[in-house]
Order: sequence, then C-alpha cells, then structure tokens
Amino acid sequence: MHQCYYCEQIFDSKEALYEHVEVHSDVERNKEIRDRKKNKQED
Repeated sequence: MHQCYYCEQIFDSKEALYEHVEVHSDVERNKEIRDRKKNKQED
C-alpha cells in the first residue's frame, strides 16, 4: 500500500500513486505561477 503525502489517499500500486501525485504537482506548479504573476503586478 502507498499513501499520497499531499492528501493521504491510499493506493494499491506505486504506479497509481505516481499518477495521482502528478495531479497535485500540476496544481502546486500552477499556483506558484499565479502567485509569481500576482507578485509582479504588485511591484
């Protein structure tokens, strides 16, 4: 069993976990990009 360290969801295989974690990393990356854009506008 493997657990997602973002949302603690449990998966049977590493492959399923990795596919799931990619969703979180995309969300985090997009959030960072938005935050950077926001910070640039404030300057």
